[in-house]
Amino acid sequence: MVISLMLTVIRRIKTLMVKELLILLRDPRGRSILIVPPVLQLLLFAYSVTLEVTNVSIIILNQDMGIHGSELTSRVAASRYFSSIIMAESPQKVQEALDRQDVLLALHFPQDFSAKVESRRGSSLQVLSDGRRSNAAQIVTAYLTEIARDYSAELTGTSGDETLEISTRHWFNPDLIYVWTVIPSLMVIITLVMTLNVAAMSLAREKELGTFEQLLVSPFTPAEIIIGKLIPAMFLAVFESMLIFALGRFLYGAPMRGSFPLLLASVIVFSFSIIGFGFFVSSIVKNQQQAIVGVFMFLVPSVALSGFAAPVENMPSWLQKAVILNPIKHSMIIMNGIFLKDMPAKEVWLNAWPLVAIGVVSMTFAGWMFRRNLG
Repeated sequence: MVISLMLTVIRRIKTLMVKELLILLRDPRGRSILIVPPVLQLLLFAYSVTLEVTNVSIIILNQDMGIHGSELTSRVAASRYFSSIIMAESPQKVQEALDRQDVLLALHFPQDFSAKVESRRGSSLQVLSDGRRSNAAQIVTAYLTEIARDYSAELTGTSGDETLEISTRHWFNPDLIYVWTVIPSLMVIITLVMTLNVAAMSLAREKELGTFEQLLVSPFTPAEIIIGKLIPAMFLAVFESMLIFALGRFLYGAPMRGSFPLLLASVIVFSFSIIGFGFFVSSIVKNQQQAIVGVFMFLVPSVALSGFAAPVENMPSWLQKAVILNPIKHSMIIMNGIFLKDMPAKEVWLNAWPLVAIGVVSMTFAGWMFRRNLG
């Protein structure tokens, strides 16, 4: 009796399993969900997610012009870790390159560098790093230190000699406090997740509940409907950002060296670009489940390719060009710059205009799809 009952239960479960698998596999959308996202994520993550720091751009100010300064410059240029070596003519060029994040690190050979190396008086090699990227700065500084120590060992015949001393300074984040760089990035990511979900669910919820048809026959125009949904989502984005900002400032002590109005304006521009994409997703799906899938397909790759988990410089050149279309990457540069270095309005705009362009294009497509539904 018990065995018969167990067999009946197993048959029922088997029937349900077969039904669910058939429904999933016979649906073209279901098959695409099983295949396309994992393949895309594997292809992207294999190139982007790595803890090794390579393809780094550095700037060198060589005021020594002696044999040892030139030899060390050649060894740094020959290293596989550095893809671009910029030679500076003045300290001002070094400062400008670090400010604009054109380079991760600067190397300075003083005028008496070779003379002190020859006299074994402990020549000092100055390294300046961008503390806004604290983890990468530490790793690359360690690379340079190893190159200098190897060269010193060759000169003296012993690895314990201190002929070359490395003097390191980290700009914008002197103590390389990791949480200082994490707070601005988390502000972007958390705002992204909340805002994107709200925007993507907006029209999808209307379709699923059956109120979308009522919206279509209402006296509102498509532009009015989109604006009416845009403004609340933008308010939510600003609220989420300011909440993270307040917690970061007063709970973790993250500095705020830039302009607060500039920060607020940047949040609004970023939220506009994200809401535009959310509306586009919402306009092409039929229910909330499909909206969640669309959000997931955008969210995971965009965060991985933003420079938060792994430096953009590590990625292949074709992928670095594609990352230009990622709004999170631009927003993270802006937030870190305003928080840690008082980024001027001109530099903020250079990183903000792609966000405006992304928002306009995605919002235009969303409006076009909405008008198609009206027809």
